[in-house]
Amino acid sequence: MASRGGSSRGKSIVGSVSTPIPTEESNPFEDSESPFQQSVPVNAPSQTGQANNSTETTLKSNIFKIHFTKVCNNNDGIVTHGKCNYCGSEFKHCKGGGYGTFNRHMEKKHPDKLGHSRSQSQIRFTTDEGTGTHSSLFTFSQAKYRDKIAETISVERLPFSFAERCQVQECINETLQPACKKVSRRTIQRTIFKQYKNGREQLCEYFRTVNSSISLCSDVWTDVFHENSFMGITAHWVDDKWNIQKRVLAFRVFNESHTAENIYRLIRGVIEDFGLMFKIFSISFDNASANTASIRPLEEFLRPSCGGKYFHIRCVCHVLNLCVQTGLQELKEYVLPVKEVVAYLGKNMTLMKQWARYCKAHNMRVKKFPKDVKTRWNSTYRLLSATFPYRTLLTNFVNDSLVGFHLYEYQWVIIARIIDFLSIFDTCTNLFSQVYFPTSHLFLYGVVDVAEQFWKYRSDPQLFMALIPMRIKWLLYYKDIPPIALVAFVLDPKQKLEGLQAYLEAYYKFLGFNGGQDSQPFAMSLPMSEVDTQDDEADPDGLVDVNEIVADTRNQLIELYDSYCIRYSHVVPQVAQEPIGQSSSSGGESFRQRQAKKKPRGSQYTELDLYLNTTFRFCEQINTDMTFNVLQWWQGSGNPYPILSLMVKDIVACPMSTVACEQTFSAGGNMLDTTRSQLTPQNIEIQVCTDDWKRAQVRQQEAERQSPDGSDFFYTDNMMSTPGATTANEADQDPDDDE
Repeated sequence: MASRGGSSRGKSIVGSVSTPIPTEESNPFEDSESPFQQSVPVNAPSQTGQANNSTETTLKSNIFKIHFTKVCNNNDGIVTHGKCNYCGSEFKHCKGGGYGTFNRHMEKKHPDKLGHSRSQSQIRFTTDEGTGTHSSLFTFSQAKYRDKIAETISVERLPFSFAERCQVQECINETLQPACKKVSRRTIQRTIFKQYKNGREQLCEYFRTVNSSISLCSDVWTDVFHENSFMGITAHWVDDKWNIQKRVLAFRVFNESHTAENIYRLIRGVIEDFGLMFKIFSISFDNASANTASIRPLEEFLRPSCGGKYFHIRCVCHVLNLCVQTGLQELKEYVLPVKEVVAYLGKNMTLMKQWARYCKAHNMRVKKFPKDVKTRWNSTYRLLSATFPYRTLLTNFVNDSLVGFHLYEYQWVIIARIIDFLSIFDTCTNLFSQVYFPTSHLFLYGVVDVAEQFWKYRSDPQLFMALIPMRIKWLLYYKDIPPIALVAFVLDPKQKLEGLQAYLEAYYKFLGFNGGQDSQPFAMSLPMSEVDTQDDEADPDGLVDVNEIVADTRNQLIELYDSYCIRYSHVVPQVAQEPIGQSSSSGGESFRQRQAKKKPRGSQYTELDLYLNTTFRFCEQINTDMTFNVLQWWQGSGNPYPILSLMVKDIVACPMSTVACEQTFSAGGNMLDTTRSQLTPQNIEIQVCTDDWKRAQVRQQEAERQSPDGSDFFYTDNMMSTPGATTANEADQDPDDDE
């Protein structure tokens, strides 16, 4: 009987080791269906010692055919080694020996050649018909699948019946999990409601423990079918890690008359539901008169800091849009022909095909221009910006192919200046539309840029007539900078009171006040009585006392700081200490010695005094860059300013626009299409809230849905929402709401 070569360790995982020595008649390297397939046993021989007797041929390994090459002795041709075909390593081998060494080498050095991953272990699965498929690393749970599919349907705004669809269930059963059972729409609805209830309870519990104040943002929207109105309310604050957080608190049906009393009652109910009665710092509204009238009862109910001086914030994006719309009325002669041509092209498919051929014939990329949507912010600017590179091609095409439409070269010359003029309004709208970046301290940067644009084009013969009503509209809202913006600007360590003085002087000079050079055109265009006849800071000669504004801002800071000292006196000390490595110390005197010369002995030196009198060093790029993150700076400087940093959290978190609500309306509009028109208002609110809370966990609340190809060249006005829905870039404000 032939002896079996090698030990039990040599048993191959690639194929079983053959026991007999192969004869000339039996080839162990005979082709098989697979490199690892084993040969079929042949006749079992009789156990004799004669060499000419047939021998046993059992299961064979093909390892020497695929992975190794036999190395023979040059003298007698006997196999002595096996050489790896991949790395050249050699291992001793004799006829009839085992393959364990070769198998271990392949497992360790070349697992990918065996179909294994270096970093992934092979999992053994067992199937239990009752409970599903199990392994040592994974266990399928029908309950977890139900919760996850419900969450997915809510976040991705899918119909409740999505999990019931045959193709979806077939895909899951055949490719992912055969034991998965179908989940009905009723179960999905109950699960989403349960998730909403749990998320709301968690949010209420968090609000009970958070130290920061909460700022609200609210607006009203009517759905695309004009059946229901909804009020959106969002909360904004800075968490313990100095990140701005935003949550949708309510997307409540609001079919009552939009009066101040009804607005107040609904907002109060939401505030009480979440237990925020003593935590509200400010609320941002658009310019509707009913919203403004609801501020007084809200102040009486909430009693905010400093008598409500910082409580009401007007949406700056709405004011920018009102200004632009006012100016465009005076520029219709140049803008309207382009808008009409683009609108006509978009409606006529035959003309669009002709335009596509015309572009290709002139080696230009085919482009479908964006439409001018009345309720979409900056849509006219984007339309003009998109058409301007095609001005020559579009002019020739229109004049040759379109009857009743004409474009002229002189129009494009003026449109180029209009585009440049409107660009700052688009930039500011995008600046104040951010969710995760503080914007309150950037307000003065933006309005100074707008005022400078007025100043830049004050002598333009075509644009000057548009600037006059735009300036009037602008000064109705922002002749006086909101106190919250002034205080937030001073809390920017790059600026403080000195920067505030410089920016205010520039702002009023650009608007034609305080006798700025060449300010006569603006001064003549606007009687002071049309702006504010009751303003104590402006006199009939158009003067604004900037020094008084700066002094008043300092007093407001002191008042606000004192209130925070009282509020947090039991948490942190009131007396500040010198910061390390941040002051511009020089010479032999210490920081305290220099400051002692500026302040009488015996007076208490507060954190606010320390901050205002310390000069901080920044590189030149940061000094001119509006992307400087104030929150990160205060996070790293919180030790010397324990109370002041808490005050900064509340002020910087205030949203300067209602874009957060507009994004909520966009989400609601995306849910309400023709296939989901029967959703109840309660289900809409639940899905909007759970969608927002889930996205907040990965900080994707401001992510916008893009076109399928990721390009703007085939942009349409319903790309980001269903037709008629208000997106994050839109305003549903009535033209009379600013009165």
